[in-house]
Amino acid sequence: MSPSKRLFVFDFDWTLIDADSDYFVFEHLSAELSKIQLDSIGKVQWTDLQQRLLGELFDRGVSREDIERTLASIPFAPERIEALKLMKEQGSDLYILSDANTVYIETVLKAYNIDHLFTGIITNPASFDSRGRLNVTRYHGLDKQPHQCPLPCEPNLCKGLELQKLIDSHPWEQVVYMGDASNDFCPSTRLSRERDDLVLARRGLSLETRIKERPELVKAEIVFWQDAQDVLEITRDIFFGRNRTGVAFLGSSLGSTAASSTTSLSTMVESSSSASSAVDSLSIDEVKTSSQVLSAVESSDSKMFAQAVKA
Repeated sequence: MSPSKRLFVFDFDWTLIDADSDYFVFEHLSAELSKIQLDSIGKVQWTDLQQRLLGELFDRGVSREDIERTLASIPFAPERIEALKLMKEQGSDLYILSDANTVYIETVLKAYNIDHLFTGIITNPASFDSRGRLNVTRYHGLDKQPHQCPLPCEPNLCKGLELQKLIDSHPWEQVVYMGDASNDFCPSTRLSRERDDLVLARRGLSLETRIKERPELVKAEIVFWQDAQDVLEITRDIFFGRNRTGVAFLGSSLGSTAASSTTSLSTMVESSSSASSAVDSLSIDEVKTSSQVLSAVESSDSKMFAQAVKA
């Protein structure tokens, strides 16, 4: 297989980095706003919430330099960086497909001097204004018709649609998607076994759960991973044929947990629920007391801190 024909697409939070970038910023810069952020899960659309809280952060005197310095301290495991460099050295195209934002992702990548490894970043647009206030907007805005994906995608971003655009843009010989959360399930369903595609799902988080609930929707081979060393070993296996012992899990039954050294893995995975929904303009006080409930996906999985603790 020609290495120039491979496409790697990555989620960002709890996949490339060992943190949730949205939570990390507020945890380190404002304990009060961090609590509001956690208390608002499932009550306000996540990207809209970040925009409002970033305004509060600016009003409290937090500067652009404070945000950038905090982002630069987010942990990025050296084994993952080694894996990314290997992918690039082998001529692959690397993309990030994330519900974070451009400023967060680009700042972290530059801090670790790996921004040049990526062909593109698909995420919510963000920028600092002339005062140093960070603004974030939805990738799929309220000015557009809802994407109407029936799978658990956030209303601001259907990762499956965006991955499909990348797949259709070139005659790839292999596509590899790596993620951890419920909104990584939709892109996982866009891959093909005939093309030897791979889904790299982080073990113990909601992508694994969803795959096991709806295995018939995921056609590609699935490899579960737990940490950065696993990612590096899987990457070496993709290019050099090493065994996936202790990383991949094989079984025709969904309950199988036996470690396998084979490179033939069966599919396993999950029930879908619909994403929602337009959100009214709320002040910070309204955010604190809002009773508006979004979809089950956003309530249980949209940047869920409980999920982050498990990773």
